Amino acid sequence: MVKKMSKFEGLTVSPSQVELWNPELPVSGQGFRCQRGEFVTYWKQGRIAREVRSHLCRCWILRYQESLVGYLTLLADKLTVQSPWLETEQVQYRTFPAIKIGLLATDKRVKGAGSCLVEWAIEYIVQTLSPVVGVRFLTVDALYDPDTGYDSSGFYQKLGFRLVNPDESLPP
Repeated sequence: MVKKMSKFEGLTVSPSQVELWNPELPVSGQGFRCQRGEFVTYWKQGRIAREVRSHLCRCWILRYQESLVGYLTLLADKLTVQSPWLETEQVQYRTFPAIKIGLLATDKRVKGAGSCLVEWAIEYIVQTLSPVVGVRFLTVDALYDPDTGYDSSGFYQKLGFRLVNPDESLPP
C-alpha cells in the first residue's frame, strides 16, 4: 500500500509569509481546493485580478512554491452604527471609516491559513494603515449559505470580531 501525500503535508504558515499579490505574479491557483468552490473560480477566472487592476481592492496571498495556499482582499468600507460607539472619547459620529475583508479563501488542506491571513491583516491595518488614514474598524460580511449550512461567523468571532448589531438573529 502507498499513501499519497498532499503537497501541503506538514506545511505551517505564518504572517511573515503573507505577500502582496499583483496579477503579474505567477500563481495559477491550479490545484487550489477551497471549501467554497466559487472562491476558486474567482481566482481562476480572473475576478481577483480584475478587481486589483481596477483599484477596487488589494490582494495578499500565502503560497507554497508556486501553489496558492490562500488569499485575502482588503478594500475601503464604512461602519454605520445606531448609537455613537466612541462617546467616552467625545466622538459623536455614527459612521466610521473602516477596512473590509472582501474575500478570504484558503486551501482546506492547510490548517491555520485563514487565521494567519486575518491576523496578518489586523496587524497590517493597525501598524500601517491606521496611522496614515485614520481607520479604526475592520469589517467582514461573514458568509452564511442556507442551502449548505455554511456559516463563517464563528470563525470570525474566534478571532475577536463582534456583531455590529448584537440583537440580530444568527442563522440556525
